[in-house]
Amino acid sequence: MSDFIELEGVRVNNLKGVDVRIRRGILTVICGVSGSGKSSLAFDTLFAEGQRRYVETFSPYARQFLDRIERPAADRIEGIPPAIAIRQNARSQSSRSTVGTRTETLDYLRTLFARAGTVRCPDCDTRTKQFSPDTAADFLLQLHAGQRGMLTFSVPAGRGAEMLSLGYARGIFDGNTVPLEQLVDRQTAADGDGTIETKVTVIADRIRVSEDSHSRLSESIEQLFAVNDGCCEVLMESDAETAAAVMVDGRPWQQQTISRQPTCPSCQRQFATASAESLNFLSPVGACPTCEGTGQISGMRFEKVVPDDQLTLAQGAIQPWTTPAYVHEQQELLALAPGCGIPTNVPFAELTGHHRRLIHDGVPEQMFGGLRGFHRWLVKNRYKPGVSVFLNRWRSWLPCPDCGGSRLKGECGRLTLNGLTLYEATQLETGDLQEHMRQAIDSLPDDMRAALAVPIGQLQTRLEFLTACGLGYLSTDRSMKTLSAGEAQRVVLTSVLGSGLINTLYVLDEPTSGLSAQNTRQVIEACHTLTRHGNTVVVVEHDPQFIQSADEVIEIGPDAGDRGGEVVFQGPPERLQAQSSATAVCLLESDADRQTAQRTPAAWLTFRDVNCHNIRHLSGRLPLNVICAVTGVSGGGKSSLIVDALYPAICRRLGQVGTVDAIDSEASVDGCEQLAEVCLLDQSPLPRSRRSIPVTIVGVFDDIRKLMAATHEARKRNFKPGMFSFNSSRGGRCEVCEGVGQVTVEMQFLADIRTTCEACQGRRFRPDVLEVRYRDRSIHDILNMTVEDAFVFFSGQQRIQQRLNALRQAGLAYLRLGQPVATLSGGESQRVRIASLLAGVPLDDDAPVRTKPEGQGTLFLLDEPSTGLHLRDIDALMKCLNHLVEIGHSVVIIEHNQRVLKQADYRLEIGPGPGRQGGQIVSADMA
Repeated sequence: MSDFIELEGVRVNNLKGVDVRIRRGILTVICGVSGSGKSSLAFDTLFAEGQRRYVETFSPYARQFLDRIERPAADRIEGIPPAIAIRQNARSQSSRSTVGTRTETLDYLRTLFARAGTVRCPDCDTRTKQFSPDTAADFLLQLHAGQRGMLTFSVPAGRGAEMLSLGYARGIFDGNTVPLEQLVDRQTAADGDGTIETKVTVIADRIRVSEDSHSRLSESIEQLFAVNDGCCEVLMESDAETAAAVMVDGRPWQQQTISRQPTCPSCQRQFATASAESLNFLSPVGACPTCEGTGQISGMRFEKVVPDDQLTLAQGAIQPWTTPAYVHEQQELLALAPGCGIPTNVPFAELTGHHRRLIHDGVPEQMFGGLRGFHRWLVKNRYKPGVSVFLNRWRSWLPCPDCGGSRLKGECGRLTLNGLTLYEATQLETGDLQEHMRQAIDSLPDDMRAALAVPIGQLQTRLEFLTACGLGYLSTDRSMKTLSAGEAQRVVLTSVLGSGLINTLYVLDEPTSGLSAQNTRQVIEACHTLTRHGNTVVVVEHDPQFIQSADEVIEIGPDAGDRGGEVVFQGPPERLQAQSSATAVCLLESDADRQTAQRTPAAWLTFRDVNCHNIRHLSGRLPLNVICAVTGVSGGGKSSLIVDALYPAICRRLGQVGTVDAIDSEASVDGCEQLAEVCLLDQSPLPRSRRSIPVTIVGVFDDIRKLMAATHEARKRNFKPGMFSFNSSRGGRCEVCEGVGQVTVEMQFLADIRTTCEACQGRRFRPDVLEVRYRDRSIHDILNMTVEDAFVFFSGQQRIQQRLNALRQAGLAYLRLGQPVATLSGGESQRVRIASLLAGVPLDDDAPVRTKPEGQGTLFLLDEPSTGLHLRDIDALMKCLNHLVEIGHSVVIIEHNQRVLKQADYRLEIGPGPGRQGGQIVSADMA
């Protein structure tokens, strides 16, 4: 195979016949302004073709079960190996996806626990015993060397003839050994009399336990396991007659049970043999049936239905429930409050989460009987309009009462290794888990350690990679949806590093997003490790440190959208700075050149006793009317403080419905009276749908459709605004393509083909709808305009221009109004979300738009807003944020990017380390 990946005439998305040769076995960084075509080259071309060719090596039968991949639009692609992609927003929203499942460490933990773990009897608190034929022989030789013994097993009396045919000659009846043939004859006679012997004890072997008989003993036990479902009884000759002794032929014998299944030696209770599948909460074999493997159950969040957060308990804060038709007696609750330790003279909004839970737990069952029934009704009708919104608003997630959060059913969760259950082991931080498993592995017998060499090696390798990537503070049970974008990408990178693949193309999308400089260096080293193993690594990246550490740099530009799509530079990073491209100019600028004049806070937001994740009893303050940057190491507790704790607390004080659940956080906040509302921009991705377009995200499409419906032609035809929607089946969309503009032709063994709809010619609407025109433009013409052209076109429409201007301020003037969001790059998607925030439109469609009281501003909370942005685009972002502050608002941003930090007014550093070493305020001062 060639030493280069050769691309000629690539015309994917906005790429303009690009020709590129990428050397294999090195680290190549693709950079350029957001929207220039980097992802089109890296993912839609390189990764797509590499994956497509790999799938084509499968048989036609296997290919029919796989997603078919369209061939990229290019004249020639050669020398491309099988490809693996790690994209932005690698987080799964499933509650079953954890760090352990994503890195496959849980798979190897399950194997080790199933093979080497033990079960303790819950009745006797005794460690169970489990034998193989060899270990059973060793056990008997250790305890009864030189003694005579009998190996026996019991079968139903009806199987006596079957045992006789298998060669067994003697049995035990009424304390004596007798020929098995007599027992069979006795059974035949008993059947004729109507009396049936229930059990027959069969003697399989009589042997003296010694080193010489070890092989025979092991073979006999193995034979018994096969005949008697993995169980046998051993009678060993005894010198003393005891109450527990069994008398056979007038002599006492000590009875012991040898079983392949875990068995309690005290009460002889047997447990199911553990397997990797029985420890898998993703399988119905091992998942707890109550919570279905999630570890949680849903219920109503009763404590949050208080209508007025300024009333105290004594004044009736828990007075009538806002849930329809369900009211309880306030006097009974107030009688319970002092006994639960709940203050009765404090506003409900200031009560900690602990006290709110006490209110929930302290109220008698009958008070909530009606509410729980109401919740069940909601779940039953959750797909009806409005019901799902109400249910999500008041839903609470509680630990499963049956599995206690372990996700596993019954006995599966009791298996222990080195003193910990699998659930307890997965709760440990990665560093602690490494040490625990090292001790557990060292304590294993040599033969078992040799048999488990593969899972042991794979587990240790993956845990080391997690630590090397700066994720030693994460537990393997941590849900993927709770991770930041940077943490999620590094978790996925760990699974890639642990796979041990060679001659593979790895395509990464901004693996340094959300990382500090130290963490960035760790990821760079991980990428170089892949190349040393013979792999090719292509990274889409904006970080200067990553660009300068690459073996080769490819810059796509010169601008975004239609003005991009060309290769403006390719070569080593040291030659890049001699160019005049956008990236080169930004790299040459020092951070000091970007520093702005500092503003003084006009007021403060004070928080006390914050408890959330790794934050414990933290108090401090945030400045208002400035740009405050919250920084620190990844995993230090920045998002926990701002997003998970303070945001819900502020929403509660303002009487605003938030988008983040506050069940696991506690915080008290003062100074909220200076705010009109709080808006959060977290790291949730935009919906990647071809029906979602930029003008719907910023909330301007409704206004455009109303304008179209107000035209003379539309009124004459009685067209309502819904007629100009391509998403509604009752509207005026083309019914052939259902408003998509393209028709998908399914191919049996090839990739599906998308062709322009012949009925509407790609215009999405029916002909009669397209005949309606506003200022001589149809709805199709308007959706085909760029944001800049539309801003001029809608002159005089203030509301429309305001929202389009937000897109312009975010640097997206080149986007077309009807461009599907699915075709946007990561940086473009991030800027669309920022524009929606600037336009004053909540991302939650059900959230009401609040009006700002005079003299009160909005607090904007942004989590890593620079994700996916080029250095030049970051300057545009900061210009927007500065404008928000200048008109009276406050901005708090969680950031690592030095270009952003240099332009902030105030810095709050959370740390000093990740996980348990973090959760503290390291410094708080003016930038």
